[in-house]
Amino acid sequence: MMKSKEKIIQYLKTFGSTENDILNVEFFINHRVDPVLLNLITDDFIRMLSKNDFDLILTVESSGIPFATALSLKTNKPMIFLKKKKPITMKDYYEVETFSFTKKETTKLYLSKSLKIERSKVVFIDDFFATGNVYNAVIELSKISNFEIVRYLVIINKSDNPNINSILNKQDIEKILYEVKRNKDQSSN
Repeated sequence: MMKSKEKIIQYLKTFGSTENDILNVEFFINHRVDPVLLNLITDDFIRMLSKNDFDLILTVESSGIPFATALSLKTNKPMIFLKKKKPITMKDYYEVETFSFTKKETTKLYLSKSLKIERSKVVFIDDFFATGNVYNAVIELSKISNFEIVRYLVIINKSDNPNINSILNKQDIEKILYEVKRNKDQSSN
């Protein structure tokens, strides 16, 4: 069993909150990042990648950056994050569009052509996989910019997509949501 999975479950039960099927992990993953958990997640990602050859790590700003950076440091592979706003210095670029599930807005993702990642073997890292919008955008980006995604890694996968490698899967989340709801119901009685 992955070491980070136990810690995430513990944190979800202690600090996490839920609203319908939305998990709020801002206290330890995507607003405040717990260093112990970051290290455990990175080690588990490395184990997941043990049979993969890759050239670089790709993520989207901003929630994936801590995890991609930690993986970059431990694997000595460069990390690139897709920008959500195009800086004036980015003259030649690839652009794809995605919809943010948590922000409820459409966003463009930008990758500078000057980074020359064509024919690279890429590992994609993110905090959540919810509806597949970012996944579809990254797949589209890989086609137009000619790189290969060798693994798509997330911390929490809320889908049944078999191409997503995660620490917590849909069944884990459903169990946690059930337990949190049951505990709230018991404490209100």
